[in-house]
Amino acid sequence: MGFSERRAERHKRRHVREMLASARTVGADANVLGTPLVNGTDLEIGDRFQIISGHRLTTLGGPGRIRIGHGVFINAGVVVYSDVAITIEDDVALANEVYVMDTSSHGIEGREPYAAPVVIGAGTWVGARAIVLPGVTIGKRVVVGAGAVVTKDVPDEVLVAGNPARVIRPLTYPPHCQRAWHDIYCFCPGSLRNPLPQS
Repeated sequence: MGFSERRAERHKRRHVREMLASARTVGADANVLGTPLVNGTDLEIGDRFQIISGHRLTTLGGPGRIRIGHGVFINAGVVVYSDVAITIEDDVALANEVYVMDTSSHGIEGREPYAAPVVIGAGTWVGARAIVLPGVTIGKRVVVGAGAVVTKDVPDEVLVAGNPARVIRPLTYPPHCQRAWHDIYCFCPGSLRNPLPQS
């Protein structure tokens, strides 16, 4: 590695440290593009985390607990705000402008705001501008269609879409596939980055 590559790598590491400074822990190989607003007070992030903030500000924070697993991708304009607890398991992708909150923020009819934990299961892909409401648990390897509003729990390995989101169909995966979203960067066994051993 030459001098300019080493300097670029140092700059990248410093940028990641600055942008994710509020996190209690950050795993290996985190990547931050742009300048997201990350201000969680109880935030833990796993390995291979990627977050982008570009044409829309990406925000990740709040006074509640946020746990982010390994291999999570958060795209531009996403809002993740926790007042209670949000868990984003391994290999989840949140597409552009997804909105995830565990609180209604304001009550109506003189009542207190509703707040309940949110869980997004491993390998799930939440499509652009989808909304995940408080108290929802989304299963593993789910695809949430663009613009969907998830108001209730979602089982594993299904496609949901609409407002309110409903199950459209079950999903089936090749034997080695670990996540709903697939690209050349997959770490699934048999992928370009994690080939199966030759027999």
